[in-house]
Amino acid sequence: MSRTLACCIALISLGAPLVSQTATPGASTPMSRLRIKSREVVVDVIVTDHAGKPVTGLKKDAFTVTEQGKPQTVSFFEETGIARAAQPVDMPKLPPDVFTNFSPFPQPPAVNVLLLDSLNTRMESQSVVHQQAMKFLMSAKPGTRTAIFTMGLSLRFIQGFNDDPAVLAAALSNKKNIEVETAVMLKGQDETNAQEKMAAMAGTGMADGLQQFFTEMDASINDDRKLITLSHLQRLAAFLEGFPGRKNIIWFTEKPPGIFGVNNPAIEDEIKTTLAMLGMARAAIYPVDARGTSNYAQYTAENNPFGGGDLHGKALGTEDGDRNSDQLNAQILAEQSGGRAFANTNGLSDVIEKVTSDSGCFYTLSYVPTDAKMDGGWRKVGVKVSAGNYNLSYRRGYFAVDTALPGSVVNVRNHEVRKLAAQSPGAVDPLLPFMDLGMPQCEQILYKVRILPVPPKDNDPDAEKKKDHYVVDFAIDLADLRLSPDKDGMHKGTLNVSLIAYDRYRNIISRKDHVVALNIKPDVYAGYQQTGMQLHAELAVPKGNYWLRTGVYDQGSRKVGTMEIALDSVVPLQSASAAPRP
Repeated sequence: MSRTLACCIALISLGAPLVSQTATPGASTPMSRLRIKSREVVVDVIVTDHAGKPVTGLKKDAFTVTEQGKPQTVSFFEETGIARAAQPVDMPKLPPDVFTNFSPFPQPPAVNVLLLDSLNTRMESQSVVHQQAMKFLMSAKPGTRTAIFTMGLSLRFIQGFNDDPAVLAAALSNKKNIEVETAVMLKGQDETNAQEKMAAMAGTGMADGLQQFFTEMDASINDDRKLITLSHLQRLAAFLEGFPGRKNIIWFTEKPPGIFGVNNPAIEDEIKTTLAMLGMARAAIYPVDARGTSNYAQYTAENNPFGGGDLHGKALGTEDGDRNSDQLNAQILAEQSGGRAFANTNGLSDVIEKVTSDSGCFYTLSYVPTDAKMDGGWRKVGVKVSAGNYNLSYRRGYFAVDTALPGSVVNVRNHEVRKLAAQSPGAVDPLLPFMDLGMPQCEQILYKVRILPVPPKDNDPDAEKKKDHYVVDFAIDLADLRLSPDKDGMHKGTLNVSLIAYDRYRNIISRKDHVVALNIKPDVYAGYQQTGMQLHAELAVPKGNYWLRTGVYDQGSRKVGTMEIALDSVVPLQSASAAPRP
């Protein structure tokens, strides 16, 4: 702790401009990979007493695990989240446009994702969810590591994992990040009004025909919406699988897809893949009914709750049945993934607080199933604790789907890596697993960057002059690098440095990779011990709203450092003279 704090302060205390060092681009050395295929089921178990308080101190022999009713041998057991003595470190205030990957907060036992769903949620509920999420972030204590995504016709990135609620709140309140997408129609007030009016004007036969039309249209739209939703959850699971530990997906939605009793083979296959990927990612779903305790649509003034006769009563019954079905689907999905569903509450910010606090202590168990067949069937998992009458929260089963099949987490991530390498032939292989947008930053190598917007060069092509240009100056802590001195006292080593600009869809907009061959003189090395080793890079991105992820890999120590910055948090360029090019 003391070394980390000292190094962080040394980096932050830099006041003079950073000395430039040329970064030489090139391809990285191919790495050999050892592939071991082992089918192991990992189960995170939250144990609480009758008052809802976490139960700690249980031992391995207190747990019994079964699959399809047959006892399984627990091969791994760990209790996570026992009260930690580590306290946040006081951080000096950073100068403008200076950022560091050092986090003053201890590593949390679990991380959280706020998933705001506009695909399956009415507009009026979306605004309430946004307000409640902001309320939570404005009052949250620093150190709760959280990321924010939105789900519409596409999965959108709002903010990667961050310990500072002020950063998360700023991202969520940024209008550039929250845009209304064309919603997939949900069966609701507008459709019900249309049916009532048409039925009133037409005879019984025509009304029956219209009802059949609406029913068929609903089925087609709902199937499309479910497939899109499952696809988004798979992408989110693939992202979350990239780093260890438990993840809580707090999903604000009205109509989560049902996972049992589905008669569409395509949807059944996607459900199996989705649950398998969530399980591999150790991601639990916490669906929160975005409707809260709102009135039924039929009891609004626009629908004349005191009239309407049989059609009104029928619509009310349909809405009541739909809501009950939605909440049941949410409960089943939560239980099967190891989370918990919340409904009929307007305190959505309190729900977020409860999830983040209750999941701070849990037990992790794993076992190799005695039934090794991968037949795609549902395998029911049971966990019991012999030490007392407790409430257990864990994923209740999984589909026996081979993780090497197309669409699995492994193949999705390999596809992303291949696509990344194809977009940049000189891609830096050692950093690829750590450079996805939104991943938690790595702190094995501490560093600071100063990001300055600059005017384009006079000799830049017209296309380049239309972009935003930045200089990125690094100060890297030498204590985290392995630089071997030779007989003349020259410190030598090799660093991989990568800069990637992403848009909100996690598409790569701009990228620069460098392999830096270090050959540092003794007097320069002595200076770097005080200021950090200094490197210089440049990047141009199109006009727009983007995130810059930087990464450093030391080939000597095999340590990694990464950091992510929203480029709109960089002080904009006021004039060409304000920030001349170095």
